[in-house]
Amino acid sequence: MPQRYPDPDDAPWALLARHLAAETTPTDQAELHNWLRADPQHLKILATVTRAWERAGEVAPAPLLFSAQDVEAAWRRFQPLMTAPAAPPKPAAASEAVVRPMWPATTSRWSSALKLAAGVVLVAGAAYALTTGPFFGTKKEASASYASVAQRQLVRLPDSSRVWLNAHSQLRYSSVSVTQPRQVQLTGEAYFEVQPAAGRPFLVNTTTAQLRVVGTAFNVRAYAAEDSVEVSVIHGRVWLARLSTPDSVLLTAHTRAALHATDAPGRVPAALRAVPAPNANFRAWQTDTLRFVDAPVLQVAQALRATFGTQLSLSGAGLQQCRFTGTFAHPQPAQVLAVLQVATGAALQATGPGQYTLSGNGCSAAPNPATNPTVN
Repeated sequence: MPQRYPDPDDAPWALLARHLAAETTPTDQAELHNWLRADPQHLKILATVTRAWERAGEVAPAPLLFSAQDVEAAWRRFQPLMTAPAAPPKPAAASEAVVRPMWPATTSRWSSALKLAAGVVLVAGAAYALTTGPFFGTKKEASASYASVAQRQLVRLPDSSRVWLNAHSQLRYSSVSVTQPRQVQLTGEAYFEVQPAAGRPFLVNTTTAQLRVVGTAFNVRAYAAEDSVEVSVIHGRVWLARLSTPDSVLLTAHTRAALHATDAPGRVPAALRAVPAPNANFRAWQTDTLRFVDAPVLQVAQALRATFGTQLSLSGAGLQQCRFTGTFAHPQPAQVLAVLQVATGAALQATGPGQYTLSGNGCSAAPNPATNPTVN
């Protein structure tokens, strides 16, 4: 029973018909070439359609991906076996096989059909090389590089994982083959949603650390100008390992860890450890939302610095006693600072580009949160 292959609803039937009738234009050939590359199953569908065309007695098609000279050469190789006159049989030795022509002399119609078969043999013979080699990319995934400038950027990796790159970040993806681990090299900050792949862990490399995951979501901050690598996990599990010493830690959902680089010879870095992630705004740059719930004003200042690079100094010990509640959708630093100033009853002064000082009496030690409604 002949093997059957599924017929996709989006198969280019009109284009296939023009191909079989040898009426394709260069644009048609490029379109058909791209369709074949999209899925190895498409080549099998083309072979099935070609065989059906042959059985219907139609004219020979123009062979895809092979020149007329290629098909003619194949035809010349097969033709002697098909047209050689029958010879009287002779006794064969014990170790000698009897070879007879498969077909008698062919008519013009059969010659055309058999010439078509030679083209099909070329396609079928190349199927293994095409579907396992670089043409379809099933043996090796393409490497890719990405870079963001002043804005964040969403990229989809060759393995279907999604990555949001923060501003001024670079990412390079590489994979030796579809059976080997996937690897990326990161400089800057990125939020990962890793596509699970059985037997293929996902490795994130920085200059001082390596992360190993299977399928999870997490944020990595590793700017070259900073002396640390900070990892926060949303869900799943992440192994964080230090490259310079045998030190690693397992991070689970809603935990974080920071790896600080050594800044002097002989300095022993603190051991890696997982701690709860107290700041829900570590990925505000990616969600485009800042949310504070009874948060210390100092935490608001830290979120402004991590998200926008804005530095806010607090002048007066009482300000550290203030707590703030508010949500900012599509936040801007000036907007957050203005609301914080009113909520704390303090004075705000610009001290330099992107630098501000908040001064005032602050709040008493007793709970008296500065509250602000949601700001859109």
